[in-house]
Parts: sequence; structure tokens; C-alpha cells
Amino acid sequence: MHFGARSLVLACALGAFSLSAQAQTTFTFRLNQAQSSFTFSGMTTLGPIVGNPSNHFQLLGTQNVDLVLQSGAQPFSTLAFTGGNVQTNGSLHGRINNPISPILPPLVTVDVNNLVLSTDSPVTSVGAGGAFTANATLTALAGQLVVTPIGGLPSTTDLTGSMGNPTAIMGTIVMSGGAFHLSGPVNTTFMFTDPGSGQSGTITLVGTIVADWSLVQSYCAGDGTGTACPCGNNSPVGQGRGCLNSTGVGAQLTATGNASIASDTLVLHGAGMPMASTGLFFQGTAQTSGGAGAAFGDGLRCAGGTVVRLATKPIAAGASAYPAAGDPAVSVKGGVTSAASTRGYQFWYRNSAAFCTASTFNLTNGLWLTWLP
Repeated sequence: MHFGARSLVLACALGAFSLSAQAQTTFTFRLNQAQSSFTFSGMTTLGPIVGNPSNHFQLLGTQNVDLVLQSGAQPFSTLAFTGGNVQTNGSLHGRINNPISPILPPLVTVDVNNLVLSTDSPVTSVGAGGAFTANATLTALAGQLVVTPIGGLPSTTDLTGSMGNPTAIMGTIVMSGGAFHLSGPVNTTFMFTDPGSGQSGTITLVGTIVADWSLVQSYCAGDGTGTACPCGNNSPVGQGRGCLNSTGVGAQLTATGNASIASDTLVLHGAGMPMASTGLFFQGTAQTSGGAGAAFGDGLRCAGGTVVRLATKPIAAGASAYPAAGDPAVSVKGGVTSAASTRGYQFWYRNSAAFCTASTFNLTNGLWLTWLP
């Protein structure tokens, strides 16, 4: 027996992640694999489809979401899902048990391997509490369906390009803890027919899609995960710092407050620099070398594109901050006037001790910020 490839991938995936369209700004949400958990079940004219041995799976990867932002406690006006790269954590395995006894070999085994999904939906409004309903269409970017009947040879079908009918997904999108948080409970049943045998049935997927976009993202760390530091002076992986300076640590840029054009309380903080020095906070419109950075002095240049010098500030006890009392807000000094604008920030500082290159300066990691209305 050979289940229709496009029908089954639709059943195994359409609930997996759905939603896309045209909106103002595209945000790439990252799925929380541990929380994006699903189960599948099914019924056919030959009997129920059960897990082989388990019917549990998780989703991981990224999903693009187009958002139009607005002022107020609920910052989202409209939402649309515009593709992505969503994967299952391994293959999906199912079987149709032998009706005589489940301890006998199954009538059919069904495996979906290397499944990669992309989803789209029309623009939909976001209501009170961030609630939305989106009619989603899912497309398989890759994957193979392998069907093996009892006593027969397996058949493999390429799933690339398989599409499903629009399915209503009801969820919420909220801002919490400096991030956009998307949650989409799914409980969907799909019908399929095997064109070869005429067998038909349904598959039901139940689970919740959970994904996040961070408004403040650290990038371009001097830890060797991007461009190598100029003289092997990499900071430890995972600390999110710049290349090591003469104090033996990498300087770090962080942010506090609210990056909002209407109510800008953002403060940039540099720490881990040599004492009794000065530095420059600056803003860029792009990530240098795609976020990997470029060697510059004893460190990496992270913020590029059109650059604005925010302020030169003294360093006291290895730390500095902008703005201080009496300084213009970051959005004002940086000329940020459009909601959903993204900007890169970095701190350049003097390090005159003989340490690495002949240069006498170094830099922190970069920060990539999304500005709210």
C-alpha cells in the first residue's frame, strides 16, 4: 500500500507550523523546541495510524513573521507569516497495526524523513491581548515519504513542493521580557486518499507552536564563533563579550530601559574596559560582515552601514554608559524616527597598553536593537 505522499506530509506537518503575508517589517522568530511539542494520530480504512513506537515530535528552526507595530500596551496592529525554515526533531514514524494482533508485524510503516517546512498566511489583525486567527498554508521545502507495506519493498516520494489547504490557527503574540512571544495552539484533522489503492483516512495533529523574537540581540562576539580576533585574543564562548583586552577580559555592551521612539529610556552600558580611559558609543544601520564582524584594532567592528557617533564618554572602574543626565536620548542622537527600525550599537575604547596589535584600541560585542513606536 502506498499512501499519497503529498497527502501524508500535509497531515504530518500542516499543524506543525502555520502562518505569512505582506506587512511592514519582517521578524525572524526562533522556535522554542522544548515547548513546541506535538502528537499525531490517524484513522484509515485499514485501521488506525499509531506511533512507531512514539507519536510525539517537536519543532525547531525559524519562522518569519511580518508585523505592523503600533503604540500602546498592545504593540501589534497586524500579523502575517511569510515563510521560514521549520524542521521536525528527527524523522516521524508511524504504522498501521495488524488487525489480528498488534504483536504481529504492522500492515504498513510510514516514515517522513528530513522534513523542512515553510508557512504563509494573509495579513490578519491582532486584537486585544495579542489574539489573532490566521489562515495558513504550509509548503514542504524538503522531505521524503517512505511507505513500506508488509512483505513489500519501501517506496520513497520526494515531498518538496507539497502544499496544504489554508487552515485556521488561533494564537497570541505579546511583548514580554524584552521579546515578542508567539504561541499558537493547534488541533487539526486532515483527510487524505492514496491514489494507488484508494485507501483513505484522517490524521490529527495536536500541539502548540512557541517562538520568540528578542528586541535586544547580542551579536558579533569576540569568541571565535564569527570573525577571529586579530591576535587570537578570543574571549570565552558564550559570554557575549568582545575580544580580550589587556585586562584579560573582553568588554561587553548591554542595554537597559525601553527602546521606544515615543518613550525612549534606553541606556547603553559598557563594562570590562581598562580603567582611566575613554570610549565612543556609536550606532550603525547594518551588521558588519553579516554579523560576523571585521578585524579592527585589537577587536572586531560589528556595527556598520551608516554610522552615527552618539557620544565620547569617560570610563570609570572599567565601565561607561550613554546617555547620562543631560544627554539626548539614543533615538534622538541616532536619528531613529521610524517604528520597527533596527540599529546596531557598539562601544569603541582606548587600550594603550602593549597587548595585541600596534593599535591602541578595542571594541565590545555588538547589540542589535528593534525600536518600538
